[in-house]
Amino acid sequence: MPSSEWESIKDNQTSVGKLVQYFITQHYSYQLPRIITLERYYSGDNDIHYWNSEKAADRADNRIASGLPRYITNIRVGYQYGNPIKWGYDNSKVDDAEEQVVTDLLKDFNSRTDEEYHEKAMGTSLVITGRAYELTYIHEDTNTPAVKAIDPANAFVVYDNSIDQHSLFAVRYYLMDYMDQSVFYIDVYTDDTIYHFKSATNPNGGLEVASASESHQFGQVPMTEYSLNDNRMGAWESKLDTIDSYDKALSGMANSEEDFGNAILVVSGDIETEEKETVTDIEGNQLYDDDGNPLVRVTTIDPKKKIMFLKPSIIDNPSGTATVVNSTAEYLTKSLDPQGWQTYIDQLMKDMHKDTNTPDMTDENFSGQATGAAMSYKLWGSNQEIATQESLYIKGLMRRLRLLGNYWTNINELPSEDMMEAFQPSFTLNLPKNDSEIIANLKALKDTGSISDQTIQERAEDVTGVPAEQEDSRMKDQSKANQQEAQAIAAQALADKDKTKVGDSNGDDNSSAGEGPNKPAPIAGRDE
Repeated sequence: MPSSEWESIKDNQTSVGKLVQYFITQHYSYQLPRIITLERYYSGDNDIHYWNSEKAADRADNRIASGLPRYITNIRVGYQYGNPIKWGYDNSKVDDAEEQVVTDLLKDFNSRTDEEYHEKAMGTSLVITGRAYELTYIHEDTNTPAVKAIDPANAFVVYDNSIDQHSLFAVRYYLMDYMDQSVFYIDVYTDDTIYHFKSATNPNGGLEVASASESHQFGQVPMTEYSLNDNRMGAWESKLDTIDSYDKALSGMANSEEDFGNAILVVSGDIETEEKETVTDIEGNQLYDDDGNPLVRVTTIDPKKKIMFLKPSIIDNPSGTATVVNSTAEYLTKSLDPQGWQTYIDQLMKDMHKDTNTPDMTDENFSGQATGAAMSYKLWGSNQEIATQESLYIKGLMRRLRLLGNYWTNINELPSEDMMEAFQPSFTLNLPKNDSEIIANLKALKDTGSISDQTIQERAEDVTGVPAEQEDSRMKDQSKANQQEAQAIAAQALADKDKTKVGDSNGDDNSSAGEGPNKPAPIAGRDE
C-alpha cells in the first residue's frame, strides 16, 4: 500500500483495525488455503486421502500417501542448517573493547534463544511454504530480547510500494479455542507500536480492540519475513502433481493386489448344488422304495467346504441329438504388468529428485565410498539453489541484527546500532566428511605459514566438535600448564644441583687429607 496512506492512519487504532481487516480477508481467502495444503503434505495428509475413486463398497480402496514432502524437506534443512551459522565480525571499524561487548551480547542472545534450533524451524517453514516469519520481542517483565518462528499460516507483512519495499506493518492472527468458546486474536506490529484486536466470529468478521496498545523499542516493524526464492514458492510445491501421481500409482498397485485375493469367481456351465448318495443295506445291497425306485440320499453342498461340483450342460437339439457343453470355473482378474508399473514409479521418483534438486540417498552411485569430488557433482544442483537461498536468508539475519542493535542502543547496552552491521553470518553445509582428509588439509595450510591459528581452529571444529573459541581457551590453558610444569622441572633440577654441591663440601670436611673420593689432585713438582 502507499506509505503516505499508512502514515496518515498508523497512530489511530480504529483506522488501523479497519485497514487490517481488509488485508486479513485477502490472506485468509487467497494465501491460507495454499499454505495449509503444503503443510498438510508435509504432515503426510496428501490429497490422495480425499480422492473420490468411485470404488464399489466391496472393492479395495487403499489411500497410500508417500513421504516425499517430508523427505525432501528434512534433507534440505539438514544439509543447509545442520551445522550452526558462524557469526564472524569485521573489527576494522571498532576497537577490541567494543568488539567484545557486541559479540558477547549476540553470543548471550543466541544461547538464550536456542538460535541453532530456531534456524532449523525457520528453514523448515521456508522449504515447505517458501516463506518464514520471525517475531522479535521482549520477554515479559524483562529487558531480554528473543525471537520466535511464526507459522506462515498465521502471519504476513504489508510493504510500501517503493522500489525498496519497506515493511509498513505486520499481522499475526490466531484462534483461541477455550471452554467451548472460539475467539480470534489479532496482533498488529508497526515500527513503534503493537495493537491488539479480537473477533468473536472469524478473522473476516469485524475487529474490536482487545487491549490497550503498547510501544516497543526496536525502531522497525519487529516481524521479519524470510523468502526461499523470489517467488516465495516451497521447494517441492511445483511437483505436487508428481506427488499425487506417485501416491495414486502406489495405491492402485495395492488395490490390485488386494482385489486379486478377493477376485470374482466366474462359472460357465451348470453347478451341482446337491450331492446324491445311494442307500444300501448293511451288506451293501441297493435298497428300493415301495414303487421299486432306488433309494437316494440327497445332501445340500456346503459352500464352506470350498468344494464345487460342476456338471456338463446338456442341450437338446431339434434333430433329437444332444450337445454336451463342459463347465468351467475361473477367477476374473486384471492382467498386471509389474515391470511396467515399476518403470513408471521409478521415472516419477527420478523426476522428483531432479526437479527439486534433492539427492537420492538410495542411489547406488551416492555412497559413502564416493570421493569428495564425486559427491560435489552429485550435489551441484542443490548447491546452485542454496547459494541463492543463503543470500536471501542472510538478508533476513541482518535485519534481525539491526532490530537487536536498535533495542540494545535504546537501553544503552550499545553505543551505536551500526556496530551490528559488522557481523558477517556464514553457512557451513552439512556434508558427509572425511576427518583424515580434513586434518591433512589443515596441516598443509598451517605449514604454509599464511593461515592464522584462529582460522585453523575454526576449520578444525568440523572434526573435533569443539568451538574455535573454546579450543583457543583450551590451548591457552594447556600452554600455561606446560609452562608451569617446565618451570617446576627447572626449579627441581636447580634444587637437586644445589644439594649435590652441599653434599660434596661436607664430604671434604669429614674425610682425612688426601683420602676419600674427592681427594685433591697433587700439586705439580711436589711429592705426595
